[in-house]
Amino acid sequence: MERDSLLEAIRHGEIVQRADLGGLDLSGADLSGAVFEQTSFRGAGLAGTRFEETSLVGCDLCGCELRDAALHHTDFVRCDLRQASFPGADLRLTSFIECDLTGASFAGARLPVTVFMKCDLTRASFAASELDRVRLLEVGTAEMSLAGARLSQVTFFQADLRSVVLEGASLDMTILVECQLGGRDLAGMALLRCQFNKSVLAGARLAGAALQGSGFVEADLCGADLGGAQARNCIFQGAKLAGARLVGGDFSQCIFIDADLSDADASDCNLRESVLDRACCAGARFTGAELTYADFSHADASGADFSRASLYRARFHRTKLDRAVFTDRSLALGDDERLARAEDFVPQH
Repeated sequence: MERDSLLEAIRHGEIVQRADLGGLDLSGADLSGAVFEQTSFRGAGLAGTRFEETSLVGCDLCGCELRDAALHHTDFVRCDLRQASFPGADLRLTSFIECDLTGASFAGARLPVTVFMKCDLTRASFAASELDRVRLLEVGTAEMSLAGARLSQVTFFQADLRSVVLEGASLDMTILVECQLGGRDLAGMALLRCQFNKSVLAGARLAGAALQGSGFVEADLCGADLGGAQARNCIFQGAKLAGARLVGGDFSQCIFIDADLSDADASDCNLRESVLDRACCAGARFTGAELTYADFSHADASGADFSRASLYRARFHRTKLDRAVFTDRSLALGDDERLARAEDFVPQH
């Protein structure tokens, strides 16, 4: 099909099916609003091509360079985009559904409100790119690069990020649900206001990381190193922190309700005003920790070490303290009898 006949067909609203556009120079062409099915663009010139509000289903764009292409509100469905590149492309509201993007390059691109669903992003590069409200849902991410990228309000769902390149990346208000980050070195990274709900970070290194306002609800952080982390106002409800290292970190005003901190090392840690209701702290070390106004109500602190800890108004209401070690707990609060009566109250009918 020649360029002029293609443009004429699009103007008449015809669906372009099983066409071979390989080698055709479509640079600067306006293909907006078109529907392409099982069409090959291999070797076509697509610099500056306008694909706005265009649908491409089962198309072959392997190795294509879409430099400065207008892809606003474009849908790619089950397309072959291996080794494709998008330098300077407009990717606002673009959707990639079940596409093969192996080795594709979005390096330096701006991706506002872009969607990748069930795509293969193996070895794809987002280096130095800006991802704003991007959704990556059930995507393959082996060896994907986010080096130097800025992520804001991005959503990852069930992504394995263990081999993703993250050097120099910053994440703000990013959501990572049921993701795999076990054993990753995230030390010193900026992970502000992120949500790691139900994600696996067992054995991960988060030492010195900026985690303020982040959530780790039901996350697996067993054996993780959070030493020196800045984690004020974080939520660790139901999280697994058994054997984790929190030494010297700022965990003030955090929520650890129902968390497992057994054998964790929180020495010299700031837990001021944190809530550890029903937390398992058996064998944990709070040596020299700041626990002013911390609440251990109904927690299990059996065998925990509170030596030299600051315990002013720290609450130990109905807390299990068998074999727990204290240097001085005279300023701490014990069982609250009135609260205990209220908790034990059984209405009479």
